[in-house]
Amino acid sequence: MDKNEIVINEEIVERLKRVIIMKESQNLKTRSLTDEQMVSWIKKRIEEELQCYLNQ
Repeated sequence: MDKNEIVINEEIVERLKRVIIMKESQNLKTRSLTDEQMVSWIKKRIEEELQCYLNQ
C-alpha cells in the first residue's frame, strides 16, 4: 500500500451514513439543533469513527 493511497472501509461509511441520516431526520422534526450545530455534530461523529478505526 502506497502511503498516499486512501483506504475506505465501506462498513464504516455505511454506518455513518445511517446515523447521520437518522439524526438529520430527527432534527428536521424537532428543530433542536441549528444547521451549524448539525455540521459540528456530523464532524464530531466522523472524527470519533476515524479515531476508533485508527486505534484498532
